[in-house]
Amino acid sequence: MDLETLKEEVRARADIVDIVGRQVKLQKASGVWKGLCPFHNEKTPSFNVNPQRQTYHCFGCGVGGDVFKFVMELEHLDFMGALEKLAHQTGVEFELDGRGAGKSGIKKRLFELHEKAAVYFENLMHSAQGKQALAYLNQRELLPETPKNFRLGFAPDAFEQLLKEARSWGFSDEEIESSGLVGVKDEPRGGEKFYDRFRNRLMFPIFDEQARVIGFSGRVIPPSDAKAKYLNSPETLLFKKSRVLYGIEKARKSIAEKRRAVLCEGQLDVIRCHECEITEAVAAQGTAITDDHARILKRYADEVILLLDADAAGIKAALRSADVLLAEGIITRVASLPPGEDPDDVVRQSGATALRKIVEDADPFVVFQVRTLVQAEGEITETSRLRVARKVMESIAGVKEAVHREEMIRQAAGALGMREESLRQDLASAAPRQNHPPRRSAPPPPSPPRPPTPPASPNSQGRLPPAERTLLEILWTQPALIPEAKELVKVSHFRNEEGRQMLSAMYDVTTFTHSGVLDCLREHEAGQKLIKLDQESKIQFTGEMGTVEEAFIEIVMLLRQTDIHQKRQALNQQITQVSGEAQIEIESEIFKLQTHEKQLKNYTVLKDWDKGRMLLSIIDQQ
Repeated sequence: MDLETLKEEVRARADIVDIVGRQVKLQKASGVWKGLCPFHNEKTPSFNVNPQRQTYHCFGCGVGGDVFKFVMELEHLDFMGALEKLAHQTGVEFELDGRGAGKSGIKKRLFELHEKAAVYFENLMHSAQGKQALAYLNQRELLPETPKNFRLGFAPDAFEQLLKEARSWGFSDEEIESSGLVGVKDEPRGGEKFYDRFRNRLMFPIFDEQARVIGFSGRVIPPSDAKAKYLNSPETLLFKKSRVLYGIEKARKSIAEKRRAVLCEGQLDVIRCHECEITEAVAAQGTAITDDHARILKRYADEVILLLDADAAGIKAALRSADVLLAEGIITRVASLPPGEDPDDVVRQSGATALRKIVEDADPFVVFQVRTLVQAEGEITETSRLRVARKVMESIAGVKEAVHREEMIRQAAGALGMREESLRQDLASAAPRQNHPPRRSAPPPPSPPRPPTPPASPNSQGRLPPAERTLLEILWTQPALIPEAKELVKVSHFRNEEGRQMLSAMYDVTTFTHSGVLDCLREHEAGQKLIKLDQESKIQFTGEMGTVEEAFIEIVMLLRQTDIHQKRQALNQQITQVSGEAQIEIESEIFKLQTHEKQLKNYTVLKDWDKGRMLLSIIDQQ
């Protein structure tokens, strides 16, 4: 179905009293339902849910909206994430315009199979077969409720037990193979070509941000002669290691509230942190930190604290992870564990308070980096200090934001005992480090061409802003894109008056070929300006740079982000001049614009053009 139909189908089935009531204790009062607001601390209920209007509003903090906005705000999801979550809760098939319908059906079956497998492993943990796994957890002194909270389980020491169970649940061999729960034998024996991938292991189900099981990680149970301590699900339609963060389904809300994440080394470290009320803890799943991991964290957090083992491997991982996080604009700190200890050791020896203090006392990354590099140098000489300074400046050079770089320079100067001005001068010649391993599990796709970057003037009579100029050049050379442009970009979205005239003239064209556009605009004043613009253009589209269509949608997204940002700035000025209900309405509108701007930015970074188009459609319908 199309987006609007899907949206209305979900809205019709998602009763707001039911959805809100799952998170807030509500009591009926005079035709509405009241409760304590989940968005701020209060003792007297000021949070109202109106079943007739299907809306909510808090008279204490001013938040309000419909069922979609409630899920977006409470779960810290974008609109599409909230729509998908509500569709799942209300039994609506999440399919759009037939696109990916087949893949959507396969994913649904795989989610069902993984959920059944998780329950299967959980049940075995408490059976006679799982005694060894349960004993191991007791030995680790985990809290009694932890196995249930994290849905830990046990995979039996058998080659076909889960395989037979999955078949009995009604799943085909093709679906079972696609799940990654089984492997394929090199030489089938007895007519059976599959075998259970996980055997005699403590099982950790891996969840996505919506708490759906997407894969598993199995840990050997001592004593064991297995070669691999941990065995993870292979890459599947659901499980992409470069995008998976263990514990994200539990940590997401805490990360968003605290605006920080604690990045651990493994599953048991994450579990131990959550036991110690460090509920913003997550871990990468069987891979180094990738750009995708950083982008996921960036959606929720401004800061990441690295809580990694204090051995050589942990220090190396911290240095490598920081490069990726800093490049994404995330403030990075390092929590230094005692030598030879991991979070589990700290808690068992010194208690939860000790681990929390280590996290809170985390050093800025450059301080940790200087200390680590100085220790590696051994003897401190003028030459070795300069070598350390150069490496530190290489890391700082990879940071995009000037304010962030300035703060890191200040920290580095203090740690190195050098003048800030000297480091600032050296920064100009420092190049970001490029010696870390690839951050992606696969080579990134070629980027579409970037717009030229002459200085843009906010004055509507000044020079054409780069994005507006580039969109006009693309449409002039590729007029077949004009109909889609008319749907996504209004003339009013342009800041420059001359640009508006040229775009308006182009939108009046009815024949979408280059010769047709020339015929329509040859005698038009705006047409002459477009011809001149085309003659001055320096953009060339090549296969190596990406497609024109990719460049087009990226420019559209950037234009719409700019338009939303300007509207938000105008409302920020306006809100100081009003009060009462008018102020509440403006605050609500500012929040909506801020959410849309952030979503568009995320989709642009991820190059998820389909979701970007859908979001623009939603914005235009509101």
